[in-house]
Amino acid sequence: MRDGLQGGLRGGFPAAPGFDIVGAVFTAMRWMAVVYITGAMIGPGGGARAAAPIYRSAHFAVYRDRVVEGAYSARAGADGTLASDYPVAGRTGRTVWRAGVDVSRYPGLRSDYRLVDALYRLSLEEMVKDIRSDGTFMAGEKWDGVWARDISYSIVLALAAIEPEVARASLLRKVRDGRIVQDTGSGGSWPVSSDRMTWALAAWEVYEVTGARDWLKQSYDVIRASAEDDGHVVVSPETGLVWGETTFLDWREQTYPRWMQPVDIYGSQALGTNAVHYRTYRILAAMARLLGEPGQEWDERAEKIRAALNERFWIEERGFYGQYLYGGVYRALSGRPDALGEALAMLFDIAGPERQDRMLRSTPVMEYGIPCVYPQTPGIPPYHNRAVWPFVQAFWNLAAARRADGGALVQGLASIWRAAALFQTNKENFVASSGKPDGTEINSSRQLWSVAADLAMVYRVLFGMEFSEEGLKLRPVVPGELKGRWTLEGFHYRRAVLRIRVEGFGRTVKRMRMDGKRLEGAIPAGLEGEHEVVVEMAGDKLPNGGFRLAEDETAPETPVARREGGEIRWGAAAGAKGYVVYRDGKRAGAAAGLSAAAKPDGRFAEYQVSAEGVGGWESFLSEPVAVGGEQVVVEAETGAESSGEDLHGFSGAGFVEIGRRVNRTLSLRARVGHAGRYRIAVRYSNGSGPVNTDNKCAIRTLFIDGREAGPVVMPQRGMGEWSNWGMSSAVTVRLEAGEHSVDLKLEPYDENMNGEVNRAMVDYIRLVKLD
Repeated sequence: MRDGLQGGLRGGFPAAPGFDIVGAVFTAMRWMAVVYITGAMIGPGGGARAAAPIYRSAHFAVYRDRVVEGAYSARAGADGTLASDYPVAGRTGRTVWRAGVDVSRYPGLRSDYRLVDALYRLSLEEMVKDIRSDGTFMAGEKWDGVWARDISYSIVLALAAIEPEVARASLLRKVRDGRIVQDTGSGGSWPVSSDRMTWALAAWEVYEVTGARDWLKQSYDVIRASAEDDGHVVVSPETGLVWGETTFLDWREQTYPRWMQPVDIYGSQALGTNAVHYRTYRILAAMARLLGEPGQEWDERAEKIRAALNERFWIEERGFYGQYLYGGVYRALSGRPDALGEALAMLFDIAGPERQDRMLRSTPVMEYGIPCVYPQTPGIPPYHNRAVWPFVQAFWNLAAARRADGGALVQGLASIWRAAALFQTNKENFVASSGKPDGTEINSSRQLWSVAADLAMVYRVLFGMEFSEEGLKLRPVVPGELKGRWTLEGFHYRRAVLRIRVEGFGRTVKRMRMDGKRLEGAIPAGLEGEHEVVVEMAGDKLPNGGFRLAEDETAPETPVARREGGEIRWGAAAGAKGYVVYRDGKRAGAAAGLSAAAKPDGRFAEYQVSAEGVGGWESFLSEPVAVGGEQVVVEAETGAESSGEDLHGFSGAGFVEIGRRVNRTLSLRARVGHAGRYRIAVRYSNGSGPVNTDNKCAIRTLFIDGREAGPVVMPQRGMGEWSNWGMSSAVTVRLEAGEHSVDLKLEPYDENMNGEVNRAMVDYIRLVKLD
């Protein structure tokens, strides 16, 4: 064959003396094969330009038409298919995803990046599949219910833009009695879980997309009523900070120390949840002004949260905010970052520009994406711990785009695209250290907020969509790695249908034209009919803000501390190189061994211990150990006969049942010997539901001498476990020496998310003198 080929070639044109033309041809063919395999002859436009990856890490690379990770790859075909041989949930071999759902009513994407186009189409189809028969969004393939925070974050990211009516219907499914319904959660839901105000963020997004005045008024009334209830039950009057669980991180042992029960979580104050409430107050102020009402009160509440977060949560030496304040009477800051909270703090301008830039380069990001928390907690399997969630990555990417941090943005885009391409679906999460979807505690396909995450990268980053009262603003952020032409066909904006084209790359718009005429500012909200908008980018390179990847790291085990005589002692913690003692929530100093002196001087004090790891990260603080403090215990009257429960373990002659129909007010008298600050809590039981879910947390308001003192929260302690006694949340008040009336009342704002069962057994009320 070689001889025949050589003869044929030589018959066509002369060869230079001594030149082996057949050998040269075979060599050229081999090189062409190599070039093809490495990607130089793929994608629209072909050519050597396509060979360079969009992003490459140590273990994977993302190209225009494919993702390569070791021996595995995913490739987008010219026909819109997506083939992958990555092993997922026992799947082996090559499988091909093909378009199979009619998405013609949604905007179509065409670009020079076949992979992004295919993933966009995949996400549209998965969104359609996530619309239930009642016209509302489900949370994902394994989560067929309507979950408030899931739909809300999804609506904010992308879904309001293309399905505003389904978004609106979904939000209304989470309203009862004119108030937002908190999803089931730790200790019986609200107020232990207190991030229901994500609903407000989504409602505002729907309004800005549609401009519907009826929705503005309807949603304003719901948000305001919910915020007023929250003001009584979850807002600290001293600092304005909100109590309760970290938004989205609702599996307590995944991101809290093991000793923390739901009542302790209620008593914590989380970065992410406070960021949500901050933004809610800003939204309420804006809504009020649009409706002709005063909004100053809401702005003042927002500013109080912003100031407290910057004063109490910012860690200067780390360059980011701590995840939450936690402890007992005195709270310390957990020095770990919460990725979603950090992103929201940037997007809502809680952090100023300089801090935002520091956060983008200082918050730990791993090779496969930003983990929910860092470092990881030992002994806890991946879910929130040790995991990346694409929707959290999306909010992080939006923050990076806002600051035009090219390094952080490109890595974040690659994280989302890699996972969706290899898995051929928008998974709920994946393991942070390996990038694998298998191995987390639960993992759903076509998870709604992961779907929204992928769509948001197109709408909000590459096309830079921002919806406002004035209209639709386009502020694309296109890294040089993604330069070219991006076209969105058939985008419905109110009464207009738009064809939007973004050309070039950069962070600055050089020129924008609509129907051939220069366009300044936003696309008008009142625009009607079909129009073409062309955005030319200036070609300015996105700077790399110093972003770098962090290695996987696990914190030391949390010490278990106890009091022995005049000392605080603890056992050795795995992974510890030393220990730090805290008193009253503040660092008191390093410990030489496994003990430290507790200095009782008659005053109340709390001691905690952390273990220091070799990487410079501390463990969680140990459960507080109380020392000193005068105590007064007021026994509740016997009431066992009326409870219908066979209980034991109460301290005195009996206990009192409180509920919606029995003992709505429990009145007692307490005498204190000395004036001072007292911490008041209730010993109670609540067997209405499990410790980790449901919606029957018992709530009452404490009144001292007829004046409202604060909320008393009594979370569920186990289904049917009415003999499982524990202490409620506590209220700190200043009392004069003498006798005082102590009343527990069920007020209208104490209604929980169940609406029917708000029940507990009360053993006694304890007053502890703090100073």
